[in-house]
Amino acid sequence: MTSLRMLPNGLNVIQVNQAETDYLYHEIFTDAVYLPPGGVTLPKRPVVVDVGANIGLFTLFAAREWPGALVHAFEPVPEVFDVLRDNIRALPGATAHNVALGGSVGRRELTYYPGYTMMSGFDPDDEANLELVRAHVANTAGPERRAAVLDAVDAVLAERLVGHNVACEVTTLTRFVADFAIERIDFLKVDVEGAEVEVLQGIDGDTWRKIGFLVVEVLDRDGELAAVRRILRESGFTSKAHQDAAYRGTGLHLVHARPAGL
Repeated sequence: MTSLRMLPNGLNVIQVNQAETDYLYHEIFTDAVYLPPGGVTLPKRPVVVDVGANIGLFTLFAAREWPGALVHAFEPVPEVFDVLRDNIRALPGATAHNVALGGSVGRRELTYYPGYTMMSGFDPDDEANLELVRAHVANTAGPERRAAVLDAVDAVLAERLVGHNVACEVTTLTRFVADFAIERIDFLKVDVEGAEVEVLQGIDGDTWRKIGFLVVEVLDRDGELAAVRRILRESGFTSKAHQDAAYRGTGLHLVHARPAGL
């Protein structure tokens, strides 16, 4: 069930789960994790592509950070897409797309967790997700609360990680760029719960040359971090990987990249 929420910065949003909204707000608005250290300079009216938009907080952030931005936000789960669309409806430069990005065009089954929408994905690993949350709690909870919170994590996630399959459309970034006659992408954000390599594989050479900056969240379970950085390097980009202190000891990283020489 959705609810209306006023964020600490005064924005009103519709949310699916309050705990997720709190987490996303802190990550996107407070810590600005998707921006590289020192920030990034974009042209006037930049084109921003938000892959894995969820309820739209990064799209809202982009609209505030870069006034006049044209933002394309992708969210494949219909229930979450409806919330995304409502949250960004008032932004004249924002468009919501009810489709996933991947390595090829077609239809796929996605596992959707209504109780933990951020963990939804094509190939979710419940055990890996549990370990990720436990590590986050261990790294961020105060010593006096850590043991009690960790004891509760398993029970809470057992309730929230109850999912069902949802059929969704999949396209590639290259097909999207062609279909919408996109001339450039100034900022590409990819946060897709394990499908990041596939998203990058769906970008051809001409499309890579349109991209000015990108950030990718990578969960390194089986060499994904190295694979992402290899694709970036072979596509003419230099990249830097960063791990937030909250995820110390896990495989979760953010990779910021830009064309070599810039």
